[in-house]
Amino acid sequence: MDTAPHAEQAARARLERLLAKDEIREVLSRYARGVDRADGPLLKSCYHPDAIEEHGGNYTGNAFEYVDAAIPRIRNMGAMQHLLGTSHIEFDGEIAWVETYLWTFARFTADGRSTDTFTGGRLVDRFERRDGAWKIAHRRTVFDWNRDTPSSEGWCNGMFDPAKPGMRRGRKGDTDPSYERFYAEVQPRA
Repeated sequence: MDTAPHAEQAARARLERLLAKDEIREVLSRYARGVDRADGPLLKSCYHPDAIEEHGGNYTGNAFEYVDAAIPRIRNMGAMQHLLGTSHIEFDGEIAWVETYLWTFARFTADGRSTDTFTGGRLVDRFERRDGAWKIAHRRTVFDWNRDTPSSEGWCNGMFDPAKPGMRRGRKGDTDPSYERFYAEVQPRA
């Protein structure tokens, strides 16, 4: 009995599953970058056009409409960072059920006071593969914990000076250093 065709088919199925997981994780990474940089087109590239976004009781509806409303608010906010943790991915044909741990930092100003908020939660997504592309079809943001504290920046007790040339600070939009393409060789300090 020749088991080679069966083994080859099983290997192909495992490879397709690994590639699908990689595509899904790439979508999640684009989402984090898109929200932190307030990049609407990048954010929309993560969703199917008819996708649903459920976001903390503040919004439930079309994901593209959510992005269109959120981007102007995000551009006016202070620093923001979304850090992705582990993802649990289960496949059911052309559907993937995905749970991804998420930590967020955001700086808000209200009544003249600046607050740093740290939130832990999960992105619970239904991904669908349509026309060969895995994208979010439905997202539920789950909030597990939060801590708000007055803003304070000491830059590692003065180790870093934001006014010093060469200190790159993150920004919203395509002026963020991550959008730069640099090829010049850096000369080490003598």
